[in-house]
Amino acid sequence: NDNMETADNSEQQVLREDAADIPDQPDEGQKSALNEDSAAMREMFTDHAADDFTVTDDCDRVTDPQSGETVRIAYDDEGNPFEPLDVINSVDLMNMEFEKKDFLVEGLLAQGLAVLAGAPKIGKSWMVLHLCMQVAKGEPFLGLPTKKSQVLYIALEDDRSRLQKRLYTFADRGEPNLTVTTTCSPLGEDLAKEICYHVVHHKPTRLIVIDTFQKIRAQGKDMSYANDYSEVGYLKRIADVTGCCVLLVHHTRKLPDDDYMNVISGTNGIAGSADTLMVLQKEKRSGRKATLSCTGRDIEEREMELVLDRKTCVWQLIRDSLAGISQPEMPEEIVSLIAYMKKIQKFEGTSTELSAALKDFCGVKIQPGKLKYSMNRSSEELSRSGVRFVSTRTSEKRTLLVMYDRRSDEDADTVRRNDDG
Repeated sequence: NDNMETADNSEQQVLREDAADIPDQPDEGQKSALNEDSAAMREMFTDHAADDFTVTDDCDRVTDPQSGETVRIAYDDEGNPFEPLDVINSVDLMNMEFEKKDFLVEGLLAQGLAVLAGAPKIGKSWMVLHLCMQVAKGEPFLGLPTKKSQVLYIALEDDRSRLQKRLYTFADRGEPNLTVTTTCSPLGEDLAKEICYHVVHHKPTRLIVIDTFQKIRAQGKDMSYANDYSEVGYLKRIADVTGCCVLLVHHTRKLPDDDYMNVISGTNGIAGSADTLMVLQKEKRSGRKATLSCTGRDIEEREMELVLDRKTCVWQLIRDSLAGISQPEMPEEIVSLIAYMKKIQKFEGTSTELSAALKDFCGVKIQPGKLKYSMNRSSEELSRSGVRFVSTRTSEKRTLLVMYDRRSDEDADTVRRNDDG
């Protein structure tokens, strides 16, 4: 060890001596040499850019034997293969139809990686345990609808005895869809395998709560932005692979800040990698009132004023900043399209032909481009009304296939349930 330390010191001394020989600013001769080198590099790139990377029609597509997916392969001038960027034209992207985001708690928690941060002993664990129970039962959480599913609660700061007492505080009996554990492997070991195994054997698991994030972090790692981003990104990949919402319970800093994002403990790497961020802050440490501030990639920013019921230890909603905000009205052309599709069930043709058909149906002229744009923007509203569409393109024209399915029509389903009642 002494020899290694001596070698390190010698190497550092050499580096310091070399650094001392480097001037702060290059002299005129060095500037001239740098300019010549830059000019030569630009000329070389211009002359050989087309030759450095070549893709032939015969061997630019290869099928992966494991996944069966076809990938493009290119070759540089030395014959080394590489995979080009996976790009898509913006026109094709805007014409694609994607599945609706799967929300566990409507408007609050979707599939992906979420973080709930708050000061120690503020009531975070009570909140997430109640969340787990409500999702497991399919009952509202903070006044918001939930999607019933299997739930895994990883309570690393509790034992089974304490969990039992907490469950008895707000529930008369357990819920089969809620599974708990007080142990798991840390990041970098078998955590991913353990979670994936559980998801496979407890279907359909859609919510996984890890309480707390610090308990699974690798010991001895630096608390840098890169490390924070990497660790949270690792958990996000688990969420994406399993199709679950992974909720991390985390702590906040001691110092207050006007921006609730800045009170999350650690660097901005945590916020940068997460899909959803929620911060629970009390007005007074000994008080019962708190504010839950929420933001994310798939949700609208909102603040929820809460109060903790001391008897049941359940956080109850007092006010929601999004409550009472009316949703924008559906465009006239979309209303007309829904009514038209309910009548004819199926349409196949171009946007121009669909526009003409709608004019004959409702007497309003709609430009084909505007109609297609509105359909893309209102795809979720159309889907809730039972209208689905897909756009295909040939060398000659782009066509639309639009279909109406009464079974997917939420309005029709409501009417049917009322009739049955």
